[in-house]
Parts: sequence; structure tokens; C-alpha cells
Amino acid sequence: MIMEPEQTSLIGKLTRALPGLSRGQKAIANYILSHYERAAYMTAARIGEEAAVSESTVVRFAMELGFDGY
Repeated sequence: MIMEPEQTSLIGKLTRALPGLSRGQKAIANYILSHYERAAYMTAARIGEEAAVSESTVVRFAMELGFDGY
């Protein structure tokens, strides 16, 4: 089976996961979806500041999406 790019991209993962996320996780996802060009180069601490959540919430969010960490 060949995976389409939208199935494997970060944007695709975020879009599919969005309905089941907590309020803080939704804030992170929405920030990344709205500012993905900048967010790609931001630290977890900075994304947390922008999304009004803690840095540890950003790290746990990344891990919940299947990444080893942030």
C-alpha cells in the first residue's frame, strides 16, 4: 500500500488527530497548523509560549503523535 503525502505529513497527522485532542493539545495543533512555516524552526518552549501551554505539554504532544520527542 502506498501512502499519500497528506497521510504521512505532519499537517495530515495534526488534522486527523485534532478532534480527539485535549484543549492544550488543540491549542498546539492549531498554532502549528496556522504558523507551520515558523513553527518548524521553533523550540518546544517557544511553541508553548505561543500556544499558551507549557513546554512539557508540547513535548508530550509530539510524543503522542508518534515522535520520539520534540
